This record gives sequence, structure tokens and C-alpha cells, in this order.
Amino acid sequence: MEWKNWASVAFSKRNLLPSSSGIYIIIDANDCVWYVGQAANLKNRWMGRTHHRYPQLIRSNRKLCHRIYWQEFPSYSLDERERYYIDLFRPELNGCKVKKYLPKQPQVEREIKRLLKVLNKLTTLFPVIRSVVVGEYEDSDGTTCFLICRNINDEQIIYNSMRKRYASEVRKAWSIYKYYCGKDEQLYTQAWVSTYNLGGYRFEFIVVDWEFFKYLENNRNARTRYIGEAELNEVKVKALKDFSIFDELSLAEESTYTNSEGKKSLTSVAYINYRRPILRCIVPTI
Repeated sequence: MEWKNWASVAFSKRNLLPSSSGIYIIIDANDCVWYVGQAANLKNRWMGRTHHRYPQLIRSNRKLCHRIYWQEFPSYSLDERERYYIDLFRPELNGCKVKKYLPKQPQVEREIKRLLKVLNKLTTLFPVIRSVVVGEYEDSDGTTCFLICRNINDEQIIYNSMRKRYASEVRKAWSIYKYYCGKDEQLYTQAWVSTYNLGGYRFEFIVVDWEFFKYLENNRNARTRYIGEAELNEVKVKALKDFSIFDELSLAEESTYTNSEGKKSLTSVAYINYRRPILRCIVPTI
């Protein structure tokens, strides 16, 4: 979350902004990025009530405690820097109609909460366990990433979210990355990871072999040893508290299938093992 290193003022004290040119970002108390903008004179841009987003933000300020973060940039670079930070932070309000009120919760935040709730809801098909948060790690750019194992039967849920109608911000929040997991690119095809970006956080969804879930479903002792409960984005989730389950099960890092070029496909387990040295459990320690 690069903006955390920027200078900032409370929304109610925006008169203290400098008169220099730069990029500003509106953040709430929950670290949600609401808006990214540019100004040739930051103080003048927010003087009085002239900003077009002022009515929305002032109504919600008492509850959300907005702050204005800013970074000085020369005027000639503002267009480029603004586009960069909009693409990086995916703010809720950029590109949408100006209204009097903010939504109670940003659309992109509502969607990740919905997905986490669905993937932890037990059904006849998933009577014991449906998904597991493997752990969290910090990427090289400072982004906090959560690695989540899901069942292949829930593929459609992720697919539908990626193509959600009337929800352009949700569609923009999705990306698909490919990783060779430290393997030889001449011998392997990449592992694919579906990611959902929310401000300075990234949620990575991977499909794990059915043996993983079957083992936990049929083995109560294993569930007691390996699975705990945690809270992620205010949603109760199942999460690993011991990564050694992957050693015990010895799940394959590569498939037996070879493509036309003679390369083997990497599995999600290869990606888990690739991230494992920096993974941390999210289950609270007693």
C-alpha cells in the first residue's frame, strides 16, 4: 500500500493541504481507496465545497473518517501518474456517476465478502469443508496476499464473478497470473492463479486436488490438527494452521499430462510450495 508512506491530513482539515501540484487519494479508516485525483494546486482543489465528490464524502466522513493522502508530482506528469494510481488501487468512485451518497460499502469489497461467504457455506455437496485459506504473504511490492484453496466444483462461482454484469469495477478487480514456480520454463507449462485485487490486498484463488478436501472431510483428527477458524474481511473462514499437511499428502506438483511440446503442466501445489517459505498462517494463536 504505497500511499501509506505519503503525507496525509484528515478530510476535515483539508485546508492544510499544500499549494503544490500532485496526486491525492481518498482513504477511509478501513484502508479502502475511494478516489484518486490530480491537482495543479492541491489546496485550491479541496478549498471549500467545490470538489465534485465533496457531497458524497462529507456525508460519510463521520462514520468512515476519510483522510486525504497526497504525493507531490510536477504538473506535466500528473495525467500519467493519475492513470497509474487508478490502475494500481482501483478506487470505487473513479469512473462512476457522481451521487449524493457513498454506497454503504464499495462494490469490490462487497463482492469479495460475498465470495468468501459462499465458499465457506456448507451444503449437501460440501458437508464438512468447502475451501481453505492456506495463508498470507507479502509480495515484493508490499501487497498483502491471501492464498485460498477451493474445490474444482466451485469453478463457476469464480467464473461468474469475473464476468459479473453491471459491475465493471468487480470485473476490473480480477486478473489471471501465470507462474513457473521456480521451475524450468523449457520443461513445464505455467500454473494459473485467479486473483482479486482490493486496494492493497490481493486474494489468490487456486484449485487443489480433490484428495486434499477428501482427506480433510473423512479424517476428523486431520481437521483438528490442520484446520482452524479465522476472520478475513469480516467473514469467518476455514484456514490452515499447519502447512505440513502438504508433506503428509505428498500431492503432485506436476500433472502426468504432457502437451504437444513435451512439457508437463504445473499444479496448484507447485504454486503453494513456491510461496510456502514466506507464507504465514492467519489462524490466531492462543
